[in-house]
Amino acid sequence: MNITTNYLGLDLRNPIVPSSGPISEDLSKIKAMEDAGAAAVVLYSLFEEQIENESLELHHRTTYHVESYAEALNYFPEPFEYRLGPDEYLEHIRKAKESVGIPIIASLNGKSLGGWIDYSKKIEQAGADALELNIYLLATNPSKPSSWIEKTYIDIVKEVKSSISIPIAVKMHPFFSSVAWIAAELDKAGADGLSLFNRFYQPDIDLESLEVVPNVILSSPASMRLPLRWIGILYGKVKADLAATSGIYTEKDVIKMIMAG
Repeated sequence: MNITTNYLGLDLRNPIVPSSGPISEDLSKIKAMEDAGAAAVVLYSLFEEQIENESLELHHRTTYHVESYAEALNYFPEPFEYRLGPDEYLEHIRKAKESVGIPIIASLNGKSLGGWIDYSKKIEQAGADALELNIYLLATNPSKPSSWIEKTYIDIVKEVKSSISIPIAVKMHPFFSSVAWIAAELDKAGADGLSLFNRFYQPDIDLESLEVVPNVILSSPASMRLPLRWIGILYGKVKADLAATSGIYTEKDVIKMIMAG
């Protein structure tokens, strides 16, 4: 049976592509996924905001009170000796490309439009076969209308698409007022693929410490119903390829997603 397919312009031996996650931080596990039959792998995300925060934290730690203790300048290595910025991620792309024969799809979460463009170019130069835009824009400002949120997504796609030549996918969330409309607009803006759906982190409250705490809950088999529905709705209405993520646990789930589109 011929189960080859094409996603983001990449010829794949089958439709199975492990999505972005911590497992792809380990080169041996990327190789294991290839050996198990994965047709491509989406790497864990590079976060522009995390890079900025780490740089600011390092600057604070290495300069705090140096005006009082001159010798403190010698307590830490020079800043250029630290692995700051996207270098580690870019090197991981290069090593992954050398280690396996399947396409490597990078994942990027930007903070600024300039960051989206700059890091996208670096990722392309590192050898990634495609790029997934992990746009994680949480609309918490009541003065920002939904149209501003949608325009931001569209502008990011347009700018990245015009800046690099490798294919791009957008990892969408399901909380737009009109999922079908934004999908069509992202398609027009240049997205080669749409991955349905992204999941925002949902914090919890620790009743003992009375603090907000991260509590990552993995998807369940029931989670697949939402992408299943929307892939079925969008199939044939957008030119962009459609990928399903979240809640896919069994081979039957895979078959259902393929049947939906």
